[in-house]
Amino acid sequence: MRIISYIKDLMYERKWFNRAAINYNMLLAIIFLCVFGVIMIYSASYYYAQTAYGYESSYFLKNQAKFVAVGFVMMIALSFIDYHVWKELSGFAVFGAFALVLLLLVPGIGRASHGAVRWLRFGPIQFQAAEPIKLCMIMFLAYFIDKTKMDTMKKAVIALVISGLLSVLVWQISDNMSTAIVIMGICILLIFIANPKMNAKICIGVVIGFLVFLLIGVFVVDQIIPASENENFRITRIRAWLHPTDPLYASDEAMQPAQALYAIGAGGLFGKGLGQSLIKFRLPEPHNDYILAIIAEELGIFGVVLLMFLFVYLLYQIYRIAQNARDLFGKMIAAGVFAQIALQVVLNVAVVSSVIPSTGVTLPFISSGGASVIFLMAELGVVFSVDKWTKEQGYYREAKKYVEQQEKKRNKKYQGGYL
Repeated sequence: MRIISYIKDLMYERKWFNRAAINYNMLLAIIFLCVFGVIMIYSASYYYAQTAYGYESSYFLKNQAKFVAVGFVMMIALSFIDYHVWKELSGFAVFGAFALVLLLLVPGIGRASHGAVRWLRFGPIQFQAAEPIKLCMIMFLAYFIDKTKMDTMKKAVIALVISGLLSVLVWQISDNMSTAIVIMGICILLIFIANPKMNAKICIGVVIGFLVFLLIGVFVVDQIIPASENENFRITRIRAWLHPTDPLYASDEAMQPAQALYAIGAGGLFGKGLGQSLIKFRLPEPHNDYILAIIAEELGIFGVVLLMFLFVYLLYQIYRIAQNARDLFGKMIAAGVFAQIALQVVLNVAVVSSVIPSTGVTLPFISSGGASVIFLMAELGVVFSVDKWTKEQGYYREAKKYVEQQEKKRNKKYQGGYL
């Protein structure tokens, strides 16, 4: 007990321990999303776990619950630490992001799965490099914007070039286009928030240019490049997205998008009931990228809308924290986490509903994945810290104001009595 008391006193004296109350509204939204995700992972994966791996039906449920528990503890712990502690370290976070990408090329560390090298393995620990890379870039961009104030076009271009270079490396080395898009999206949004008047043109220009590039690319793939057996799998995915009923793609690349649409249609308004999905017996790894289709089939459009409401509510709470933050560093951290979650949700919904070709982006908190939920909850822990520090500053300001008022009353009373 003495040791614990000593540590507490030490933290209080050094003023890096946040003592303000946690944002319970945001915490409840996160808990609901995590619990819902674990339940749906079990519903989507129990058959797949038995047939594909020979595991017990609850294997993926237990696995995800374990990672959620670890992430939750990490989130609460980080919420008590003043986020300014990470400020100077954040300047070096970009080197960590580049190092994580390059480590994928190291034999024995970079691990291949499903034809792509996206996993890093250090002894018994294995995780997707994309997840810590997103955290590193959010912290670095928050630091960079706080230091430079993003008040010239040159500084905005520097941020875009650094993020663009990292995105290209992620895309080329790990063949992970979705993470590359999320990184660039975070960068563009943070630049816009930092200085919306000056950088609006460059942000809008980058977005329009990217969309035009995609449209031209889709047209070229569909109309100019002839189909071949050895073509890049992304080109094949675009063809499958444009022609899902073509016999060349219907049983392979177009199978997942088509089955997802069948699941959405079969679910109707209120769904077939929890655990009653039939499409999950046909989808490969139904507990991952396409889990939203299983949700739509079992819980219907009503269940999907409720899930989207939870995401919107969580994003609203993060938005309020960013808006009320006392310094630019905290504001950018919260805005970066907001951008990551929002982009991943939008991209996943777009992929499952076949609005865009399949990109392999997961649905936050819901799709199966240990590294995804742990690092996302670590980011949210820092956001909690921003909110708690903002509250503490508010308490200090109110206390100071109260003391000043009391001093004025005392001085006035003393002067009146003296005269």
